[in-house]
Amino acid sequence: MNIAMINSIKPMRGSGDGISEYSYQLYLQLKKENTVKEVYAIDRARKNDIIGLIRVNTKLSSIAVAAGKESHDIFHITNQEVGFAANDVRTANPENNIITTIHDVSRFERNLHKGALQKAFNEIVKRSIKTAIKNSDFLIFDSSLTKQETLKHFRINRSAVINIGISSEFSRNISGRRNSIFTVGYIGSFAHHKNVGMLFNAAKLSKGRKTNFIIYGEGTERKNLERFKIKNGLENLRMMGFAPESRKVSIYDSFDAFVFPSLYEGFGIPIIEAQARGLPVIIYKNGKIPKEVRKYCLEADNEEHMAQIIESLKKNGYNERIRKKATEYARSFTWEKCAKETLKVYNNVLNG
Repeated sequence: MNIAMINSIKPMRGSGDGISEYSYQLYLQLKKENTVKEVYAIDRARKNDIIGLIRVNTKLSSIAVAAGKESHDIFHITNQEVGFAANDVRTANPENNIITTIHDVSRFERNLHKGALQKAFNEIVKRSIKTAIKNSDFLIFDSSLTKQETLKHFRINRSAVINIGISSEFSRNISGRRNSIFTVGYIGSFAHHKNVGMLFNAAKLSKGRKTNFIIYGEGTERKNLERFKIKNGLENLRMMGFAPESRKVSIYDSFDAFVFPSLYEGFGIPIIEAQARGLPVIIYKNGKIPKEVRKYCLEADNEEHMAQIIESLKKNGYNERIRKKATEYARSFTWEKCAKETLKVYNNVLNG
């Protein structure tokens, strides 16, 4: 099968972006038995602002038109935020078979993003998603929640839910943890909707309880979080910066518990990665997290409840029976399975 995979940037590992990881892993799996062409605007992600978005979109549009004139069995847009390319590919040849993966529709959600520029950014992305849905022959959703949320805004026809995966290295043997002080970790973005401030408040409530908080990430809320840390004298909390992909497994293994308090996730890869390493995972109860991902999570009502759950884990440990179930379940999310189910979609589209 001849496949053109379309994204804004070249598929790569270790970018810290879940959509880029999806594109990279899918490309690796599919190219084993198919011809796969990467169609993209830039080699590496740059500043994710409205000016950068417009520049990338303008460049990708002409590239997508050119690709649409080529002979490919399937055109797969792997990122809904460049869904406008579906129209370019369709215009180039109305007979092209177009599939778009929708990872989330968070841009339609109120109060997840801050600022006038962010609002303008979101409007552009929302139009791209609308264009993708209108011009695609088939939609792939990365979770049941993403499909459910999309249906609030659009009528859709042919579609499938295909959960994304985690790298096989997360399934290697787990060595015993030997932290002298109970350690709570976070790996992810500091974007507003990631709600990391909730974790910082839990750390504040845990002052003096001999609990360390190790935070990996970058993003727009970093300065606010740093100010909170200094103002509240959180010597029990360390901000470590970006977590390199090559060190992720060892970083997870340095934690005793993992907290991911996001308000909204199309999927939530860090939750599954942490569980695959045998960690108890605490999420915000009212956050929109897919049911297939939150299945074995501990759910905190608020900062106080989160601090209580952390204290209980420190005192009583993580139930071994639940740990085993959660670890086995998390390790069932593989890129091989994701690619196999995606290939079935390709064949269904080709066979009408």
